[in-house]
Amino acid sequence: MRKLPQNNILDDFYIWFNMKEKEEYYATPLYLYSVTRNEHKEDETRLYLELEKDVFKFKSKKPIKEICRHPSTIYIHYAESIGMLLLNLLNADFSTYETAYSTFLYAYGFELIKESKHYLEDKETLSEVEFLKLLKDIYEENVDKLLKIQNQFRDCVDFTYNLNGNEDLKEYSVYSKFVAYTIKNDIYTYSQDIEVILDNYLNIHNHYHNENIEYLIKRMEANDPNLELHNVYTSSNLGSICFAILSQIVKQDNLPIKICQNCGRYFIPTFRQSEIYCDLKNIDGSPTCKEKGANETYKKNLENNPALLLYRRAYQQKVMVVYRNKDNKQLKNDFDKWKKEAQAKIKLFKQGKLEEENLYKWILETK
Repeated sequence: MRKLPQNNILDDFYIWFNMKEKEEYYATPLYLYSVTRNEHKEDETRLYLELEKDVFKFKSKKPIKEICRHPSTIYIHYAESIGMLLLNLLNADFSTYETAYSTFLYAYGFELIKESKHYLEDKETLSEVEFLKLLKDIYEENVDKLLKIQNQFRDCVDFTYNLNGNEDLKEYSVYSKFVAYTIKNDIYTYSQDIEVILDNYLNIHNHYHNENIEYLIKRMEANDPNLELHNVYTSSNLGSICFAILSQIVKQDNLPIKICQNCGRYFIPTFRQSEIYCDLKNIDGSPTCKEKGANETYKKNLENNPALLLYRRAYQQKVMVVYRNKDNKQLKNDFDKWKKEAQAKIKLFKQGKLEEENLYKWILETK
């Protein structure tokens, strides 16, 4: 059986899943053009990618930017929320090579889509111009395939999660519908090109054998995913990797795929299954749909409720007074006390234990 790479991953694509933390991890070489790699606060092995703004805006006054092809490893890998590769495929904009890169390729590279090696890939570094030529060539060679895979998985997800308006099969389980759809449609072909590498303790031993045993026990007690065995899926076919991801998600009762009622993108709710707005990041850095939805709901609550509107105005006035009198500790203490009492009364009001009239009267008297 094929073994996991013990050193740098210079080719291929590997993905594995951590259902406890609702994350998926992958390892593959990336060019990382205009991308920032952020480490996890508590686990330096996990890297989260963040696309920079204006990724295709040339800065001609500066020296030509060199772009390196960064290898990956199993132990220092890229991490995302569970199902994100599949969601990014469903939501990707493949209409131009710029949008294809900024909505999908920046995070996953070319290992899953290119059928042949590009001549520029033999170079250790690329200039910005060379990279964009490489990207455009690969995009033009594979855009039809990308669109086909995207449409196939959209149709499958829409059927499986009743996102197509069809309520006839809603009473059946997600898993049953997924299996039935797979059998009846061409998407079954993507189940053939996946190789599952059964994890073992070899790599974990090589990485951690110098640590003392008490340290390892404590890491296990803390549910450190790096010390647990996770079967790894590998393929050179994007559709096969997406099939592996979807086959994992449909078995989970707490991971429904939904369509955001604001932007129309596919998403998996972060906390509550009843969520209707996604928290997917926007390339321009604008607030997420969930943040926008919460703000709109808050504004409507204020507009429809004079007591809450009065509280908000009183709160803002008091904050400004405290800010202008930073040296007055008594003023700050009085504000903190008022805020605590006000929030307690608002909580009682929302629970139906305090009349709106009484809340309004209290805020009016204490503002």
